[in-house]
Amino acid sequence: MNSAKKQSEQHLIDRAGQDLLRSKLPRHWVLREYRPDYGLDFTLETFRDGVPAGRSMTYEALGEHIFIQLKSVSSATTGKFRIFGRGNVEKAPEKLQRDDLIVEIETSRFSLETSELITVERMGVGVPVLLVIADIDTQRCTFVCLNDYIDKILVPRHDDYRTKASRTIHVPLRNEIGSGPGLLGLRWYAKRPKLFAAFQRFVYQFAELGWAKSEAELEQLATYFARRIAAYDFWDDVDMWIPIKWWGDRITRFLSTGEIELFGAHIPPDRRPADWEPIPRPQHIMELWRQLALLPRTYEDVCREWFLPTGLGEIASAPPSER
Repeated sequence: MNSAKKQSEQHLIDRAGQDLLRSKLPRHWVLREYRPDYGLDFTLETFRDGVPAGRSMTYEALGEHIFIQLKSVSSATTGKFRIFGRGNVEKAPEKLQRDDLIVEIETSRFSLETSELITVERMGVGVPVLLVIADIDTQRCTFVCLNDYIDKILVPRHDDYRTKASRTIHVPLRNEIGSGPGLLGLRWYAKRPKLFAAFQRFVYQFAELGWAKSEAELEQLATYFARRIAAYDFWDDVDMWIPIKWWGDRITRFLSTGEIELFGAHIPPDRRPADWEPIPRPQHIMELWRQLALLPRTYEDVCREWFLPTGLGEIASAPPSER
């Protein structure tokens, strides 16, 4: 007897995983299916928290998006993962310091086809792609950023990670969507494109200020540059990385009062040495933009390892109780 098309158990698991993911997200965030699917299942758009509007609430769009690759499983494969110290993998291939065991953490393991990883690598790092494991058994959704995992783990760890048909990805269980730290992570990744764009402008402005031919020209150029970057909407909305607010406050103060003092500002006037000489204002201006231009370097060296199962990721982003 001829049989009809059949629905597999995995289809049911996939639907359950999608429902689970949606249930873990703030209800005012928008999860959209991404079709046709070539390794990217969803886009996620984040919104500001609601503000009252009469008897209802409104939620402002932020223009912030991430891609999600969702893998739904009936029961995730989990276990202990040992994290060792290592050097800066942006400067040399990974060399684990086996005598420096930093911590053991719980991870979920998932084997991804190398073709999927290559697709993500080709996208670059400007728009994050998160691998999300939806564990139906535990009702948990955990994530890791694939762009960063490739750049900071797979590439420096292997001569060529592409030589195998698949690679095992370790997803820290504490990266849980629905928890406070987990949602903070999603917000953080969604801001990456606009931060990258701002970083490019900071570097450009710092270089151009160096070409000013007089103090008056420097002051005029700095004021114009400050107005351009003060308009960014992230200065007070990146609570996960405090330096952004620090430098945003200094830009605001510069525009509103003209005040800009960085060298020795932490030393009270009555405690400064007798031979103290004020540093010329142009140097303060250049130092402010030098600090802004350093942000992308810190982001590359440190911030891109946040939420990864690496030593630096543990030191920089793990909750204090888990370090």
